[in-house]
Amino acid sequence: MDGRKSTSPTPTQPHHGNGHLVSQRGMLSLLMLLISVGTLAIAMIGGARVVYEIFGSSTEESKIGIFAPVVMLGVAYGVGWLTAMVGIRVYGNLILPILINVFMWVCLAGICYLYLEIIVRLLLQEYDLWRFLKYVVVMLAGLAALIGLHLINEDHNLRPFAIPLLIMCVIQLGLDVYRYVFIGGNAIYLLGDLFFLFGMAGVAIMMLAHVGLLDPLRTRFTNYFDMNSTSIRTQD
Repeated sequence: MDGRKSTSPTPTQPHHGNGHLVSQRGMLSLLMLLISVGTLAIAMIGGARVVYEIFGSSTEESKIGIFAPVVMLGVAYGVGWLTAMVGIRVYGNLILPILINVFMWVCLAGICYLYLEIIVRLLLQEYDLWRFLKYVVVMLAGLAALIGLHLINEDHNLRPFAIPLLIMCVIQLGLDVYRYVFIGGNAIYLLGDLFFLFGMAGVAIMMLAHVGLLDPLRTRFTNYFDMNSTSIRTQD
């Protein structure tokens, strides 16, 4: 609509030259797919392990830190995110967008499980400040991973992903009412309950409203690859 010639990559085509030659572009597209899927899978498996350790027994929980695991998982995720972006925006890989969408649903399932575990810990009121900070960090990491995957695919819609989170918020609200009205509890823990309730509800509502907070960032990515994709990718 603005008259600018699009430089968005076309899907990788088979090489029509000499039959025994292999398309470098096709090989690089396949390589980007394998690296991105492999590293994202490593990051998610590692994240699941961290969550298991944090919400395991008190003995296990005392052995695990939070800084080093998050940094290493962030590195693995970053490699997978970057190679997926290059594979889709530069080499026009048609399989990666489907796999990224699958990863998003897996990530959402992990977030819902994590949120449920946090709700149970908040309900029992058997956590200290350090454990609460761990809950916050792992939840923020999970949400950041979901949003990062959302930015990879163009014109991706986050609205369907908001529905499970809103359902979980309603569950927490009901359990909090039951805890403080029918059972009673230490009022100091109410701050933690409200922090997660309003925080998760706010994220879900923004996803559902689709207010476009991420549009400037997505536009920057799109413009960058539009300007540089032809120089990055090989033509054969």
